[in-house]
Amino acid sequence: MSQSSRTRCNNFGTTRVLRAFAPLLRDGARLIVVASSVGTLNYLAPVLHDRFDEPADLDEVDKQVAAWRDAVKDGSARGGAWPGFINISSKIGQVAAVRTLARQRREQDAARGILIAAVCPGMMNTPTSAVWWSVSDAPTPAQAAIPLLDLALEPVKPGHYGELIRDSEVLPWGP
Repeated sequence: MSQSSRTRCNNFGTTRVLRAFAPLLRDGARLIVVASSVGTLNYLAPVLHDRFDEPADLDEVDKQVAAWRDAVKDGSARGGAWPGFINISSKIGQVAAVRTLARQRREQDAARGILIAAVCPGMMNTPTSAVWWSVSDAPTPAQAAIPLLDLALEPVKPGHYGELIRDSEVLPWGP
């Protein structure tokens, strides 16, 4: 899969899903995006933080993701502030999109028991991850799914709305 195909799928796909499904949410619904713990500003150069910290809307998130994509395409990302590992910018874009949508809907969703959040399942023991990392002690996908299902099925916990959650804990967005 090409770099631009991954970007369309991972990031523009995320904002398309958020735009399409958010208006359809019923009382008590959950809209959860599976992301990663590298989807925080802690993994991004400080000079880029303002691009993702509080975008005005999902169009602005898409604009910043497109800037990253274009920098990768033209080669300027290698010598610039963008991270070299594709998952960092990709996941930051996804979490920024969740945070942006949640910021716009927080009050009405709280009244309706709706949760919009991102979730990190953590490193899993899969054949793909084993190519890059030692995952022999990591949980299987089935084991990693348990906290995700808890997030989807249990009552909304205070402070989880609009955040990146891992093992029922909110991960800090920035430094």
